[in-house]
Amino acid sequence: MSPEKTLTTHAKTERARFLGYDIHVIMCDHRITKGKRATNGRIGMRIPEKVIAEKYQKYQKLGKTQARLPLMEESEYSIVMQYQSEFRGLVEYYQLAYNLSSLKRLKWMMEQSLTKTLARKLSISAMGVYQKFGTKVKVKGRDYKAIQVVVPREGKKPLIATWGAIPMKSNPKAKLNDKIALDTGWNTRNELLKRVVKDTCEWCGAKNIEVHHILALKDLDKYTGREKPPWVKKMAAMRRKTLVLCRTCHVNLHAGKLQTRQECQRSRNETMTLESRMR
Repeated sequence: MSPEKTLTTHAKTERARFLGYDIHVIMCDHRITKGKRATNGRIGMRIPEKVIAEKYQKYQKLGKTQARLPLMEESEYSIVMQYQSEFRGLVEYYQLAYNLSSLKRLKWMMEQSLTKTLARKLSISAMGVYQKFGTKVKVKGRDYKAIQVVVPREGKKPLIATWGAIPMKSNPKAKLNDKIALDTGWNTRNELLKRVVKDTCEWCGAKNIEVHHILALKDLDKYTGREKPPWVKKMAAMRRKTLVLCRTCHVNLHAGKLQTRQECQRSRNETMTLESRMR
């Protein structure tokens, strides 16, 4: 029997953990509605402080927000999409929580991390990021400040990645999907299918791809005491259990001989140049 699942909890003075929520009986004597203590005795669901504290650690170091260096190899569009999907997944999962607004500090911290990541990638200031990508997005009749990257496409609608513009208003009647991962990333079938259809190695840019799999994201933490290979850092940063590679990169990865991304791309360009000259 699991102690966590069989633990007896006094609902008025303690909180029980269930599906990532803290559940307890609300006691608030100073909140009076129509002459009555309307909230007393009601069941409340809240986001645990521990969950929020753990999320903070991902975007800060020594108490300060930091850029996520492994993400700088990705495009501006992919970086913004990654941050947005992580935060949106968290907000949608905790819609039932009456303290949903407590995620505002996390949102601020993630935005600081996002702007620092983009600023470092583009060699501009954080203010320059807001000047380049800052905009306003209207959601349900309300304007929100946002960071938006637009990728134009010939003959097609542009790709748009938006950070922000997610209302943080609790919804007690929302249907809880307990299959949603609290660290929602891009690990979905649709996302993997799109990556495979591109038929492009995510490491060197070559064609004729294969997919490298790991069983669980926790497997990426098994490099204790030694430097993680660049491909491990990339998968960990993107929260993916898959990496789309060409045959050469895939073989080199398993042999422990996979070069850095820049070296692979340089070798590939040199090979293509040599082949074109031979023709």
